[in-house]
Amino acid sequence: MKKTNLLLKIITIITLISLLCSPTISCGKPTEKLPIKEPPENTVDIKDYSIIYAEDADVAVTERAQKLSSAIEDVMGISLPLTTDVSAEKAIIIGNTSRAETADAKAKLESEAFEDAFAIDITDNAIAIIGKTDLSTTRAVEYFISSYVEQSETATYLNFAAGKSVTKPFSIVSTHKLENGTEIDVELVTNVFEIPKGRYTEAYGYQTTVFTAHFPTVIELQHNGENNGKLLAIFCLNEYAYTPNIPNTAGCVMESSDGGETWKIIARPEETIDTSIKGISMAHLYELPAQVGDMPAGTLLYSGNSVNYSRKSHIAVWRSFDCGYTWEEYVIIAEGGGTKEGVWEPFMWYEESDGYLYCFYSDDSDPKHDQKLVYKRSKDGVNWSEVCDVCTFDTQSDRPGMFVMTSMGPGRYFMVYEYYGSKSGAVYYKVTGDVSSWDPKNPGKQLITSDKSYSVIGAPSCIWTPVGGRDGLLIAIGKKDADETQEHRLFVSLNNGSTWTTIENPLPYDVKNDAAGNDRVGHRASFFVSADGSTVYYINNTDNPETGLHRIQFARLKIYE
Repeated sequence: MKKTNLLLKIITIITLISLLCSPTISCGKPTEKLPIKEPPENTVDIKDYSIIYAEDADVAVTERAQKLSSAIEDVMGISLPLTTDVSAEKAIIIGNTSRAETADAKAKLESEAFEDAFAIDITDNAIAIIGKTDLSTTRAVEYFISSYVEQSETATYLNFAAGKSVTKPFSIVSTHKLENGTEIDVELVTNVFEIPKGRYTEAYGYQTTVFTAHFPTVIELQHNGENNGKLLAIFCLNEYAYTPNIPNTAGCVMESSDGGETWKIIARPEETIDTSIKGISMAHLYELPAQVGDMPAGTLLYSGNSVNYSRKSHIAVWRSFDCGYTWEEYVIIAEGGGTKEGVWEPFMWYEESDGYLYCFYSDDSDPKHDQKLVYKRSKDGVNWSEVCDVCTFDTQSDRPGMFVMTSMGPGRYFMVYEYYGSKSGAVYYKVTGDVSSWDPKNPGKQLITSDKSYSVIGAPSCIWTPVGGRDGLLIAIGKKDADETQEHRLFVSLNNGSTWTTIENPLPYDVKNDAAGNDRVGHRASFFVSADGSTVYYINNTDNPETGLHRIQFARLKIYE
């Protein structure tokens, strides 16, 4: 027993010596210090901050303070006190408070000309967010959430890479509040193309008298790498006095690199497959989101009517591999006759669920129907299926036309069309769970407000965005109000089209003010949703009240939930 105890004592002494000489305990040498962990670059630790707003703050400002609190908790996982007590040592300060940091931020706004400008100022222990108006303060908070909070990747550390001191010359044209609290700001209205009186000089070196510009499409590039975010617009020009070899109805491609503020012409696609036809009309622009045949994602497709109205019409497709600067006409999808037997108004769509590229269009060539809506589809973009019906009504004189579709999330598709004949051009809509399967005899429902006070006829369009509420936001439009006595408006729905209200149209026009005499104003609008869903781009053919001639106008709509 004594030998055992002695052995245990020896083992214990050796163990203590080894511990004393470990790297973390001094054993005759200086202690090595662990490296101090530096905070991530361009960040500020806000775990001890409070969110402060003024006691008399506008309701909208208070709501944005609460939204900021929720965003910080959702993204960063920390819960900050939300208070009107301005004495907190560390704080995010919203709106017009008595804090010195608020005054300093307001001083930085004095040089901003726009009455709705806002500032964000990050200093030691404080972040001040303030606008010149209550509305611009709410927009400053929205900007702060998207540019700072949502960019933070480390818990408790706010990312201020967007700047420690930011002033923005924010301005809006108008704002609209929906019944669920969603707000739609019209941020910008610009002219894409305006027809002057007399001669129009085009950049490619010829002159022509232009009376109408119509059938526009707008898209944001989203599958083209470093070019993503650029806007492209196309439309058709009716040219009534033209030089040789220039079509009397011609296509035009324009580009904007600044969110729609300025535009420039970059291309004029021309007919090359059937040169006996000179006109290109009723065009649609589409960016492939995936590879189709030998066309990679990001390929642009310009589909339109290559047409001689007296004898022949084609649904032709041009493609561009360089973001719209050069075009190749590579396929004719469908052929028809002239005005009464033609094929019109193509609309392209790639369906991820089945891998097909679809071309929907209006078809006059079936003698059983004055007009019907149909589609063809293709796996490679070159070889196309037989005609499949979308709308074919029993009354021969009925004319469903101008198909436009949007996705309302996976497996839900909403489309609008004009129903001439027995429905006098009323705009109707249909919903399906499969773009390849439609009930051709079912007309769907008329696009009309839920109180039956407003409806439209002709040239419809639509778009859906997931931003705006639980079921996202649907926007739709027709060419003109049905009785021509009301202000032309946009339809909006917060429940996938079950109910409808309207808001002011940011691109108003007067269908009676048509100098060309062919009623092309409002023929046909186009919408597109930004990659993050928060911005809707809107383009339309409007009249110029000063000249009576046409112009293509653009509006940028920002949606805030």
